[in-house]
Amino acid sequence: MPIRILPPDISNKIAAGEVVERPASVVKELVENAIDAGSTKISVEIRAGGKRLISVSDNGDGMNREDALIAIERHATSKISAVEDLETIQTFGFRGEALPSIASVSQFELLTRTPDAMEGTKITVEGGVVRPVQASGCSPGTHITANNLFYNVPARLKFLKSDATELNHITNQVMWAALANPQTQFALSHNNRSLIDVRACESYIERIRLLYGKEFAENLIEFDADLPNLHLHCFIGKPDFTKANRNYQLFFLNRRPIRSKVLGAALNEAMRSMVPKDRYVVAFLFLTMSGQHVDVNVHPAKIEVRFQNERSLYSGVVRLLHSGIYKNKYIPKMATPEGETESAEDSIPEDRNIRTTFPSQRPRIEVDTSATRSSIFPTGRSESIQPAPTTDPITTPLQPEEPDPQGEPLQVESVQRPQHPIPEGTELQLLDFEGVQLKTNLFNTYIVAEGGDRVFLIDQHVAAERVLYERFVEQLKTDGIPVQGLLLPVTIEATPQQLTTFDAHNEIFEKLGFDAERFGGRTILVRSIPATLPTGLVNATVTDLLDGIGNATTPTIEHLEVQDKALIMLACKSAVKAGDALTMEEMVNLVKELSQAKLPFNCPHARPIIVEMHRNELESRFKRR
Repeated sequence: MPIRILPPDISNKIAAGEVVERPASVVKELVENAIDAGSTKISVEIRAGGKRLISVSDNGDGMNREDALIAIERHATSKISAVEDLETIQTFGFRGEALPSIASVSQFELLTRTPDAMEGTKITVEGGVVRPVQASGCSPGTHITANNLFYNVPARLKFLKSDATELNHITNQVMWAALANPQTQFALSHNNRSLIDVRACESYIERIRLLYGKEFAENLIEFDADLPNLHLHCFIGKPDFTKANRNYQLFFLNRRPIRSKVLGAALNEAMRSMVPKDRYVVAFLFLTMSGQHVDVNVHPAKIEVRFQNERSLYSGVVRLLHSGIYKNKYIPKMATPEGETESAEDSIPEDRNIRTTFPSQRPRIEVDTSATRSSIFPTGRSESIQPAPTTDPITTPLQPEEPDPQGEPLQVESVQRPQHPIPEGTELQLLDFEGVQLKTNLFNTYIVAEGGDRVFLIDQHVAAERVLYERFVEQLKTDGIPVQGLLLPVTIEATPQQLTTFDAHNEIFEKLGFDAERFGGRTILVRSIPATLPTGLVNATVTDLLDGIGNATTPTIEHLEVQDKALIMLACKSAVKAGDALTMEEMVNLVKELSQAKLPFNCPHARPIIVEMHRNELESRFKRR
């Protein structure tokens, strides 16, 4: 077949296929051009989901007659003049394709005037054909109308969705532009009904309040952070404020809404252990960085970008998010009926190291499997030696004392005294809160502490789980998880699926401190276990690990993720349980170690560790307020 140059009407329609995907694409391009023109007020009018009418008006710089005619030609732009400009581009519509692409697939009208001109210019284009240009009276700025989108490309028109669906995409585009540009007034109407009307604001949080409501804005924590070549302004939803999907996770780069797998992965990693499964944190991330470190021209609609050093960006954003969450104390609060809560105090130290109390060599301890969880023997000791209780308050709570047989019987009207009386004024290290005192333990499950006008409830199991998990992670990086040998090996009957998982991930069991091997048939023989694991839970722990790891084993799951899942399960099995009685000293030590954890607010399963109740809540409940 002979090679020939495509006529302009066909080439413009092909170009439009890249830029104009749906009505929302038109709105995006026109709104971005309005922002680039220095507009302080942008109005968008839509009919039939944008299929019949898209009208965008602004009060920006406007264009004279000559520039307006050039603007509807392909590759016409005022934003760049050399290739080098692409490295520092800060504007949006710099490719010069939007207006001619829109004009080629709609009945297009452009009305524009510069502030110093006496009259404006009106240009009409129908299906890519320019009609006679006219002088026209209009206010300063630019007003663009696209009627009957895709009227001359029926194949594209039939693939558009319902009016409601297309309107939803348009609304998102306007809201994202409004979020990124709080200094600009935005309005959106559909079929003469107002959907968005927000005034110019001085801050992001004020714009968020106008768009999403007062309650939404009050459930966000705000912080700024810096990396080399990067500034992050972040809004993260509080622990009790999560959503069922990722629709409220928005990323902006230099005021441009973007999609980014790197930022999404960083947010997911930072919040992984703080948000329950099947729930998603609310997050608005505003990044500012030099154009030399990012390529914004890798996607026709400029919705995707390519960062220069994605690995460094990923780890840096995770670190900044963790730091911001620490400073704002990511603790669920019990609000008063009037919604009165108080924000936490100032920051806590960013550099937190987990204390490892184990020696440099991995100790090996021989254990009699018939003993209780507190029964351990040093290597080489005889079974006849009486076991000594362990002293780790996180894994081995003391049993409650026997009642005094000589004590007087309680009267009906008396109040039962606690099993472990707590001395008045027992100080407690809880994060960086000052003057926190340990008060009691409720139901052998919740540690109660008081500090200032706040009461803190700490779940002893999830607290111990967090401490143990971080301890295991640090130990794997250094000398390994300490192990204890079993005098009598434990035999486990496994299913065929569990045996397959065991063969595929035996090295993970070794890292966790298990000395286990196949012992014929469907039997697994366990000779040593992690030192923190109660001997009575060996069988259940190994089988649960096999089931859990097996369910996670897919082609997309990496080895480290499987290992992390195993660490989480081991920490859960080894930690003290709800109902275990702790002494005052054990509670103090547990909370002290929790305060030194990297993520002290949630266990690895994302359950909250600390819940905060303000004094106002109690006074409101008792009608003192």
